[in-house]
Order: sequence, then C-alpha cells, then structure tokens
Amino acid sequence: MKRPLRWLASPFRLRRQARFIAWVLPNRYWYRAALAICRLQGWLSGALGGNRILTEAMMLDHWLWELTAIGTFPVPYRLNRVDALEAADPRIGTLHCWIHEPLVEFLLRPLVEQGYPEPTVIADPGRIVGDKFIVPGTSKRLMAIQAEKYALRQARRLLLNGISVVCLADARLGAPLQPVVLRLARSVGARIVFQWAVRRPDGVIEVTFRNAPHPYCETEEAVSENLAFLRAAQQRTLAALGLPNQEAT
Repeated sequence: MKRPLRWLASPFRLRRQARFIAWVLPNRYWYRAALAICRLQGWLSGALGGNRILTEAMMLDHWLWELTAIGTFPVPYRLNRVDALEAADPRIGTLHCWIHEPLVEFLLRPLVEQGYPEPTVIADPGRIVGDKFIVPGTSKRLMAIQAEKYALRQARRLLLNGISVVCLADARLGAPLQPVVLRLARSVGARIVFQWAVRRPDGVIEVTFRNAPHPYCETEEAVSENLAFLRAAQQRTLAALGLPNQEAT
C-alpha cells in the first residue's frame, strides 16, 4: 500500500499535475477536478494492491495543499454547528483540538471565513511555510508553531493572551492520544472545542464545531471522558479508511 501512495504523492509529480490543472481550468473547477483525479488515483492504488479509500482521502489533502500554493479556489462546504465558536471568556483563548485524519487541515477554512479571531496553529514543521500555515483554498496564512518540546509552553502563553490555538491530540494518524493538550487547557481555563470534517459522496464537505463533552476539563475524570470521545472518533476514522483498529492510550 505504501509504495503506490508514495509514488502518487511524489511532490514533484503532484506539483506538475496541479500546475497543469490550474493552467487549463478556471479556479472554480479546481476542487472538482482534484476530486475526480483523487478518485482515479484511489482506483489505481487499489488495482496495484493498495488501499483505495485511504489513497483517495490522503491524495485530496495533498491536492488541496498544492493547489492552494498556486491560488485561491472555492470548495463547497456546509457548517453543521457553529455555536461552539461563540466566544466564552475573551481574555482566554479557545483550544481547537482534534485528531489526525483526512481534511483536518481544511477545518481552518470555515474557521477563518466565518469572521472569528484568527488562531495560531501547532503543526508539524513540514507543513509550515516560513512561520505560517496555509488555509486550504484561500490566500490566508495563519501564524504557526512547530510541534516540538516548547510548543505547549508557547501555546499556554497564547491562550493566556486571549489567542486561540489549533492542535491535534495525536502525533500521526492512529497514534496514541496525548492528554497533555487537554490538561494544558484546564490549567489556563481555556475552553476546548472539538472540530471535524467529513466529505460527502457529492464532494461537499460537512464541518462540525462543538464543545468537548467537558469544555473546561475541570477534573482528571473530565480529561478521561474527553479522551474517550477522541478515541472513539479515531477508531471510526481508522475503520472508515480500511485500517486496523488500535487501542490508543
């Protein structure tokens, strides 16, 4: 499975394809073209013995990234719930948290397009350009912090200054969950918002923002119950992608 996916996602190959699409099509068609190509790439990966569903999903993330580097383009999405985005205490930032899964980066787009204060993103260094993180399909670039040993210290300072932070509770797809990010929110009194995106068969992306079961993680039991919510979501994601279930701890 990994060999076909690596071949399909080769940066040089994908960048050339993205530039060709951008050259021959108006930007209003870029997303639909990328989606059609990803479906074809998924089928090809499956024919080569790979994971069709995983390839299609991961390739769409790669396409969104490469096309955004070229220009802006519309992506159809629908907001299921936004009440969690309303400010709680304006003196303390909100912690936007979720897990590694397809389209997790796309969540930044409705977040900034709805006019809410821009957050800072904690991300893998390979996804940061300069000191910024791209917002798929837009010209917007958000401030970013590299996910390394001092990231949580910086995140704490930002939250205390009223700046929201976006982070993931696992190091990679299917990796064990890290309760430290939830405990960080509890230590500063920051509200925790969970957010996820699901692509419908017609290509429209459904986005949900909701308060965590225990938005302020007041106790260790609350931390555990929030982790259980994330763990259940992680297992659903792995199952949907045709990957083996894991017991994340």
